[in-house]
Amino acid sequence: MAPDDIYGNKSRYENYVSDLNKLTKKPKQGIYYCKNKSNLKYFRRLIKSFEVDDLSYIRRLRLLHIFKVLTHIVNVDIKNINGLERDEIIIKLRETNAQSQLKKLEVDIKGIGRKIFKDEEMPKFFTEFRIKTDIARQIARKDKLSYEEFDKIMQYFSNNQTIQAYLSIAFETLARPQELLYTKISDLDLKDNYAIINISEHGKEGIKKLLVIDSFPYLIKMYSNHKNNSDKNYLFLNQNGEQLTPYTINKKVKIACKKLNIDKPITCYSLKRFGVTYRRLLGDSDTTIQKIAGWNSTRQLKVYDLSTQEDVFKQELIKRGLIKSNAKDSERIRSKNCQYCGELIGFAEKICTNCNHILDRNMIKERIKKDEGMICFLEGIKELKENNNELFEAIQNIGKNKDLIS
Repeated sequence: MAPDDIYGNKSRYENYVSDLNKLTKKPKQGIYYCKNKSNLKYFRRLIKSFEVDDLSYIRRLRLLHIFKVLTHIVNVDIKNINGLERDEIIIKLRETNAQSQLKKLEVDIKGIGRKIFKDEEMPKFFTEFRIKTDIARQIARKDKLSYEEFDKIMQYFSNNQTIQAYLSIAFETLARPQELLYTKISDLDLKDNYAIINISEHGKEGIKKLLVIDSFPYLIKMYSNHKNNSDKNYLFLNQNGEQLTPYTINKKVKIACKKLNIDKPITCYSLKRFGVTYRRLLGDSDTTIQKIAGWNSTRQLKVYDLSTQEDVFKQELIKRGLIKSNAKDSERIRSKNCQYCGELIGFAEKICTNCNHILDRNMIKERIKKDEGMICFLEGIKELKENNNELFEAIQNIGKNKDLIS
């Protein structure tokens, strides 16, 4: 039986299938329900196929929802869907889904057909189902992060070691929330200046490893203050010492973005997209990214790479020295050693966590400007004081001369 996931989808699925007859009733919340009772037998076939294939619960719920939508749009036995009803389904799916999701829907609907009718002839609706997509109508994702935004978010969580460690590790290793949040202390292999995280369960690609180098300082800082170093304990814990969840992280990041004026729906998966996009723009090969992420192929790059033609143009101009840019646009993010005390610190740190020296160039420049301003201010006060002293002496001399005259 498939294991539960970090999102608690097992209980949702069990609740879904506990009483299939409720699928034919109009729900109090939501829109979709199965209009034709004859389609319930196909739901049962679909559920049986899930058990045979041992699909993950999140995948089961997705396919069940898609099938429920289909049986809601047309009030006929799906085996008897004709051309007009097929067109009605396509029109409705276009209205309710983004262009980028249509091709995946097509694949899922065909997959549902194969699961339901694997022992008999599959209806034409499933074998010939096509949704034509218009590339020109596709809209860019709204959760595309820039390095400056990511840096601000990292700074915001400077007092929350766990969230800061999660953000940096998710970005560097391209890991899924499920993989990281099920990591236990026993899965952590700490070296002198890097670490390896062994994904032994809840990995979509099975057993794999994650390499932590530039996020190592954040990992160590969190680990050294871990509430319970038992091997059985999860690596990422909330304030109550319980397993951290994507919901908690997403909620905290949403609050951070609002306070930082970052008007984007950033979630745990945004970090994975940002990491893939960042590596690609820096010139990492598709195979390198695949191996870093632990994927079985490079096909997933199409899903996570958010780089645009404009991004690539900018990188080319930077490489040729034709335009200036922030160093972070063209240089890989790396952990660093404090130039004053030698302490290994995180890539987003502006001040050494050991000796408190300022390390960021812009902050140093601002400090110099402030210091120069303060020096000018103090010199002005000194000059004013000297002028006042001279004036006071002059007044005293006037008084003395008056006494002599009298």
